[in-house]
Amino acid sequence: MKKIATSNILALTLLALAVIKVNAQDADPALVEQARQLSDARSEATFVRQCTVEPARFPGLGDGVAAAPVKLFDNLYYVGRTDVGAWVIETSDGLALIDTLYTPEDAANIIVPGMRQLGLDPDDLKVVFVTHFHGDHSGGAPYFQERGVKVMLSQADWASMPAGAAPDAASIASDGQVITLGDTPITVVLTPGHTPGAISLIFPVFDQGMRHTAAVMELSPRGGVDVHREAVEGIEHLGEFFARENVDIALHPHEMIFDPVARDFIMGGAQGDNPLVIGTEAVQRFGRMVDLCWQARIVTLEAVQ
Repeated sequence: MKKIATSNILALTLLALAVIKVNAQDADPALVEQARQLSDARSEATFVRQCTVEPARFPGLGDGVAAAPVKLFDNLYYVGRTDVGAWVIETSDGLALIDTLYTPEDAANIIVPGMRQLGLDPDDLKVVFVTHFHGDHSGGAPYFQERGVKVMLSQADWASMPAGAAPDAASIASDGQVITLGDTPITVVLTPGHTPGAISLIFPVFDQGMRHTAAVMELSPRGGVDVHREAVEGIEHLGEFFARENVDIALHPHEMIFDPVARDFIMGGAQGDNPLVIGTEAVQRFGRMVDLCWQARIVTLEAVQ
């Protein structure tokens, strides 16, 4: 598997900070500076991407092949590719999957074998959550639908799926909805911007028996001022859940370009101390940083209208 050293990622990230001086020149400098003050070595790539209207590209997506399936927590597993993620949550009443990769073949040849390799029975899969309708996240959904597994997207994003609508009301993921499998509540938070109905998911995980709370979130608004305003409302709404649920783990479907330390841990087989637990204060700081970056983008976008 091809990997780029974390030090190289950070060096390129620092170099890319110069992009902000160009792409954010019309933005409120105070907002950009406030966001920068909230960033750190692990979130600096996110700061650069989110504080520019045309985000700088970073290496680290890997070569797009299947990643080695790996256990990240007592009840959370990674069964994705090197460029886009898929996770399995193990509960006392079956399994939940988050995202489905590019195609039904990915589901059949990467996700399902990865589950088996980790000792998980694909027949125990009860629900599949798709964070948004883009093909690298939703493409494998038909594989699971054909096998009778409930697939859940927001109503807005179901409208952009090939079928054009949710198959039934139970397949619609709604803001604030809690889906409970056995001992595990999974909370849906609507966070539009990347797509009209993108969702984030919050759920408990355990590290050697110690309870934590994880969020898999979707970022990066695609669109103009109105889309960004909606995204700002969404990240602030998600921030309320961060605080209320004591979220101390922040994950992303493209983890490898948002947090190089997390990327190396996941792609390296989850060896050594688990760096995914960053703490409640760090998660909330991350959310505030993204919020300020998007507000700065709005200033830039308004200036060129």
